[in-house]
Amino acid sequence: MDVRNARIEPTIEHGGTCKTFFMFPKESIRDETDGSYLEYISEFEISPGTHLEPHKHNTHEFFYILSGRALMQVGSEKREVAPGDLIHIPPNTVHTIAPLTTSEPMRALAFAASFMPPGGSGTEAEPAELPE
Repeated sequence: MDVRNARIEPTIEHGGTCKTFFMFPKESIRDETDGSYLEYISEFEISPGTHLEPHKHNTHEFFYILSGRALMQVGSEKREVAPGDLIHIPPNTVHTIAPLTTSEPMRALAFAASFMPPGGSGTEAEPAELPE
């Protein structure tokens, strides 16, 4: 599971006016995402006591945790994630996420670079079984 955080040394850009915290440096993911397109950008929320239905799709998906702690599972790997963490989910990898607290939902920004043909993403991802 690839989880990154912006608590890194910044790159000073734009004539010294901007500190940029590259979680994926420029050009570092070009080969893996070549031939894809930006499918979506969204925020989502999962309520305490529930979880995201395990699913997969032909995208590089990214979740950036905004609030709440959660247990993320990508393939057979599980890890606790917290605000500031960026999770990379490789194409066709089964994944799910569940809040760890009982008092507050977890909220995340999500975006995906997709390889699906036009109309291929539909409105629902493909449900899938989690590996042990």
